[in-house]
Amino acid sequence: MKNLVILLSLFAYSTLFAQKFTLEGVVKDQSANILEGATVYLQSIKDSIPISYGITNKSGEFSLQVNTETDSKAIFNIAYLGYKPYRKDIDVPSGKELSLGTITLDDQVEELNVVSIIGKAPPILIKKDTIEYNADSFKTLPNDKAEDLLKKLPGIEIDVDGNITMNGIEVEAINVDGMRFFGEKKGEIALKNLPSNVISKVQVTDYKTNNQKFTGEESDSGTKEINLTIKKGKNRAVFGDVKVGYGTDDKYQANANVFQLIDGKQLGIIGGTNNINMSKGFNALPDTDTSNGYIESDFLGANYTKGKWNETRVNGNYRYGAQSTDRRQKSYTENFLPNLNYISNSESASFSDSDSHNAGGDLKFIIQPKNKLSKNKVQISNEIELNVENSESGSVSNKRSEYTNDDLVSDYSSQNESISDNYSINNEFSVTTITGKRDYLNIGLTTNFSKGNSDSKKYSENYIERLNETVVQDQINNTDTYNSNIRLNAFWSKELFTNFRLMPRYSASINAQNSEKYIYDYDEDTDDYDDFNEVLSSDSRYSTTTVRPALRLRYEYKYFRFEVEGGYTNTYRNYRDELVAARDFKTDFEYATYSTRIRYRDKNGYKNINLSYNQNVDLPSANQLQPVEDVSDITHIRVGNPFLEPEINHNIRFEYHNNLAFNNINITGNLRAEFIQDKIISSTITDEDLNRYTTYDNINGDYSYSGNAAISKSFYNKKTNMSINARINGSYSNSLSIQNAIVFTGKTTNIRPSVSFKYSYDNKLDFSGTYSYSTTKSVYDTDAFNDNAFFVQNVDFESSIFFVKNVFLSNKVSYRYNSRVGDEFDGDAIFWNAGLGIELWDNKATLTLVGYDMLGKNNGYRRSVTETSIQDTESNILEQYFMLNFTYKFGRFAGQNMNMGERGRGSRGGFGGGRRR
Repeated sequence: MKNLVILLSLFAYSTLFAQKFTLEGVVKDQSANILEGATVYLQSIKDSIPISYGITNKSGEFSLQVNTETDSKAIFNIAYLGYKPYRKDIDVPSGKELSLGTITLDDQVEELNVVSIIGKAPPILIKKDTIEYNADSFKTLPNDKAEDLLKKLPGIEIDVDGNITMNGIEVEAINVDGMRFFGEKKGEIALKNLPSNVISKVQVTDYKTNNQKFTGEESDSGTKEINLTIKKGKNRAVFGDVKVGYGTDDKYQANANVFQLIDGKQLGIIGGTNNINMSKGFNALPDTDTSNGYIESDFLGANYTKGKWNETRVNGNYRYGAQSTDRRQKSYTENFLPNLNYISNSESASFSDSDSHNAGGDLKFIIQPKNKLSKNKVQISNEIELNVENSESGSVSNKRSEYTNDDLVSDYSSQNESISDNYSINNEFSVTTITGKRDYLNIGLTTNFSKGNSDSKKYSENYIERLNETVVQDQINNTDTYNSNIRLNAFWSKELFTNFRLMPRYSASINAQNSEKYIYDYDEDTDDYDDFNEVLSSDSRYSTTTVRPALRLRYEYKYFRFEVEGGYTNTYRNYRDELVAARDFKTDFEYATYSTRIRYRDKNGYKNINLSYNQNVDLPSANQLQPVEDVSDITHIRVGNPFLEPEINHNIRFEYHNNLAFNNINITGNLRAEFIQDKIISSTITDEDLNRYTTYDNINGDYSYSGNAAISKSFYNKKTNMSINARINGSYSNSLSIQNAIVFTGKTTNIRPSVSFKYSYDNKLDFSGTYSYSTTKSVYDTDAFNDNAFFVQNVDFESSIFFVKNVFLSNKVSYRYNSRVGDEFDGDAIFWNAGLGIELWDNKATLTLVGYDMLGKNNGYRRSVTETSIQDTESNILEQYFMLNFTYKFGRFAGQNMNMGERGRGSRGGFGGGRRR
């Protein structure tokens, strides 16, 4: 407590007696042209630590709010692509303002494609569609990984399922030095294993396919991707760590990583084991995310990469994973139907054991022109992936259903067990040629082959009170499947005249699925499973052929891009079953699709506005078309409808993104409207014994609206780094359903405002907090269903405090409240994890005592609401434990020991002469 008081006193002193002033000026070139978007920043003259930073506006003006603490001098810098870096020492004024007037930048004689940064880079740089975070400007703990670093960056959020967003926009891919790590697109291994203190920069940009990166095409994905650049010495780097932990209730985790960088090559080996619900990696301090069930995991992986994304490169990777899962759940469900309401209480338990082997290879071979002045080049690409998976699973469940007056309706129980083996090999080969003024042709061939085998046993019985009888199903199932898919794609982009492009596309695919499913019922006379069930068994051959020519037209005018595309699709399906002829069908679907897009982007890429329309068609599945009863579930019989029409989706989307770099403000927003024509829905009739009969119909009138808006503001000086983010999400859906032959509409509205902040001070204090409030209301156009409304609020808080040089305390706290959780369940939950650690041996090792669910108040209660039910569930979760973790880190960069301290400590000098990538 004494150290905390001293720390707060120093903070108050530095705030009261700091030297604060506003630094202003105008940036132009030698021809007196205004330079918008130049990076302007101030550094400490003692240690090159950034004090303040900003971007020039449309008038070339900058205005920095500066706090030099006790320094009397500072270093002023300007960086701008195509111009020599500007550097000048300035004296801190005695007043509140300092004007540098007009500053002229000299042309850079040598052509560069990066912005030169002198000394340590400012925390955030913005260049066109890229936001670049200087990782050393953000505080992380000694054992933090890349995922922990991302959580501290302004605008980036990671939800409980691991989904990453940047200012509300989905992050589709994670790369390391421009390449996939261990062959993963989502980068889970990189995020959970790369130490945060080996990362130099985090670059966020629009997601591009490999072909778009090679050809220089603009992204049209509407999503983002993140690239993690690794700190590099002049020649080589080797780094890694070994981590072990053991705790109460025999909880354990162990992990070892080693990574090597040698002249553009990457080699990584990882391995680990744990029984604390982690799939990969090591948790120095677990997040306050409730994970259902008990999970034990083992994993091993190796990765090799040579070359960068824009040159000939090769990647090979292997991943092994084994996982054992034990889950238990009980639920209370209120069911609402037009002619009856009932309540179900159920309990279930399940287990699964699986192991998988995944191997992949990626070769990109680029043929450069012999004439260096030519822009013609060719890329030959081949990606291959092999997967083998074996699994064993089982489950037991019981469900008792009663009328609202407590009279019994039915009592259902089941037991299932299965063993399965699956194998697949996927290959994607493509050739891309670039000629002339960025004209290009891409031809690709994709092949996917897979086969599987499964053996299962199922026993279920359903007691019906009204009939005083029990329906029993006792059978075994053997299934063999083989799938193949071959797809050819061709795409040509040709500039017919200035700023106008013709972009034809052609694709053709052939898919074949062979399946043998043999089911045998138990025969009491023979006491064996030898009664062949021809109704449920199948021996099928299913083929689908699809051909789609399309044409896109593009015109660019100043900062605008206009695109329109039309396509024609023909899909032929042929299903044949040797056992049940009624399953056979042949269908031929022909339809046209359209899309259009208008995009505005200013010359610096700070403001982006998109308006798009897309029409998509979803075809009914084979099961939805077959007019044959599926009685594999004795309480729910399904039958297809051969007269189903394709479902047509009309999507209109508006996106707005504006980086007000001059004020360190980022504004984003999007609106989306979806209208569904001939929506395919399930039409279910539930009888008085609660047996359900489902078929499928087309219906019109389904639509939805959704949108979100966010604004974030960053503040920065020598010792303080703070950001504030406010967001609001909203949605409205008009959803049609059919229950017991009654068509009804449910109108659901959801509004979710949230606010978050992140604050760090002098590498001694680090705080972040988030509050969100979500309200949901559903209204139905029939008295058969009750309208419902509820709200959920969440509070999350994280902190790290360094009391003395090598001792730190970290906390993660979350609070959740659901206003409509039933009486049998607890509507609120408090989840607190804490860690007390000390760094040892010149920061090479860390010892941490971790407490998981310190208060023992976390729970696995959840509520889900549909138009016909409200369900409260309680799942078994990882319970309170305490664990002692030990981590040893090693590493060398360019023959020198790497700094093992946490982010921001012991690394004041920065990287002199570094360049923005």
